[in-house]
Amino acid sequence: MDNTFDKTATETIDLLEARLRRIEYAVCGHVPDATNGSQQASALTRLSQLERSLHQLASNSRVIQDLLKLHSKHPALFQQIDADEVPTTLDTTNILSIVLASASSYPSAASRLTSILDTPIPPAELSIQLIELYPRIAKLRALQAAQNEDIAELRERSAALIQRWYTVGILGGGDSWAELEGRVGQVEQQVRRAASARQVDNV
Repeated sequence: MDNTFDKTATETIDLLEARLRRIEYAVCGHVPDATNGSQQASALTRLSQLERSLHQLASNSRVIQDLLKLHSKHPALFQQIDADEVPTTLDTTNILSIVLASASSYPSAASRLTSILDTPIPPAELSIQLIELYPRIAKLRALQAAQNEDIAELRERSAALIQRWYTVGILGGGDSWAELEGRVGQVEQQVRRAASARQVDNV
């Protein structure tokens, strides 16, 4: 009895691992090499390894994260429905009216689906290269963000310098010229008074 249970558990874990490897291949384009030690490990150890692999795959794949979010919000979308069951509470008349109202969009939808099927799938090597480029892209984004901060700081400093130059150089110079012009006017008045007084004395 124990041997039968162990065999069933081993076969179940093998099936789970095979499904996980197919998912990894579909998402990443490659499957990590399975070690022989993992096949000889206990069922609990293999389950823990599969769980870690699944969590790692989910954390590294945006597609799987979106699928998990979609499953958490709409679990009914992932349930298999019997073909004979109609997943609605509407009667046949209402269903026919809905179908006929959307009948004109079926050919365009079919052509789009056909074009999607005809679109070649890029090689897995390209996907792997894109995945490998992600850390470099993240570093470039961080560098660009740091450069943007430096540029913003330089702009603020430049604006402060221009404001100081305008305040001290332009406005301050204008005040100095105005003061100097006033003093020159006062001197001119004194000179004119002195000249007038000399003319009176000579007369």
